[in-house]
Amino acid sequence: MKPATSAVVALTALNLLNYLDRFVVAGMVEPLKKAFGADDADIGLLTSVFLVSYMFASPLFGAMARSLRRTAILGAGVIVWSAATVAAGFAGGFGALLTSRAIIGVGEAAYATVGPSILGDWFPPQRRSTVLAIFYAAIPVGSALGFLVGGLVSESLGWRAAFWIAGGPGLVLGLLCFRLTEPVRGAMDEPAASSGAAIESAPTTRAIPVRSGRREALWTLATNAQWMWSVAGYTAYTFSLGALAVWMPAFMQRERGWSPESAAITFSGIVVVTGFLGTIAGGAIDARLARGRASPSLVLCAITALVAAPLLMMAIGTQDHTICIMATAVGCFMAFVSQAPINAAILNSVGSDARAFAVGMSTLMIHVLGDVPSPWLVGKVSDATGSLAKGLGLVPIGFAAAAIIWGVGAIALRRRP
Repeated sequence: MKPATSAVVALTALNLLNYLDRFVVAGMVEPLKKAFGADDADIGLLTSVFLVSYMFASPLFGAMARSLRRTAILGAGVIVWSAATVAAGFAGGFGALLTSRAIIGVGEAAYATVGPSILGDWFPPQRRSTVLAIFYAAIPVGSALGFLVGGLVSESLGWRAAFWIAGGPGLVLGLLCFRLTEPVRGAMDEPAASSGAAIESAPTTRAIPVRSGRREALWTLATNAQWMWSVAGYTAYTFSLGALAVWMPAFMQRERGWSPESAAITFSGIVVVTGFLGTIAGGAIDARLARGRASPSLVLCAITALVAAPLLMMAIGTQDHTICIMATAVGCFMAFVSQAPINAAILNSVGSDARAFAVGMSTLMIHVLGDVPSPWLVGKVSDATGSLAKGLGLVPIGFAAAAIIWGVGAIALRRRP
């Protein structure tokens, strides 16, 4: 198998495990509440503390990846997050569980930061949307497996076994990461990427020099219009998608009367099918229409987010099970279309030397203002009002905001000289 193909296969498989470990908690909300005497805000905090460590560690690993072997960072991160997931199954109190989730965030930050930059150096800008579509298609599959492992295993074997089953495979696969070939940085970039030309029609905007200081690198990103518009909309999008993923199975159980097994199977089925198809479709459409340019990518993201917002509002508000399933399915499909285009726009906004740093900083931003606060906020609204549906009402608002930001950003980038 060619090194580039091996990288795609390995990183996609690891991305699946990444999201399985991340969302196993969402599949066993009620068992964890019972085991630790927790409320909805506490369960939301499990996701938030994971994402806090994840987002703050991401820029650090992005900076490290500019000088260190990225495949080594990758392997170490996978082993750390997998070991912490297994350790969560031995937690004797809620504090220990919180600590394990925080460590998982550090390990996943190492993987999530360097993974896309490795793929970016194996493929040219015009092919990155397609490759990233394959890579990010693992998100719904892994998330769905997390819901299933959390929901079904916790019901039959207990919540501790769910953590052990989720974390075990990564301990083996993490060792294999050290055998992956490290790609040559910038080998697949076009001349515009090397020169740092800041024209929207080119695959990249401006490159951050390898030897630039941290302050200079941050300023370069802050003045990079393509990166800023992409990440701003991605933040609102992540706010909504994170809250939906954490709370929708519990919503189906608590306010629609479904059994834990039915909720886990139904929502995981929706996520895996619509997420896989939506992500692949988004990558294919972006590769055909955008060809490395940012404006068409942002237009595609804006349209799909705008369609997703009212559909998910309908899913949360209806009492009819069939309408809820259909609206959730179509809404999730439209939401997942954005995954490959927006990540390609972020990767293509900088040169190869700064790609991991740009991904790390975007990871920090989308989580610190996105899915770090959203699960906790939904839980707080639910506790205050006695209605999880009212808490989930924040989801369509976030998608609508993402659509507006991406739409304005596409217009602004198109008008640049």
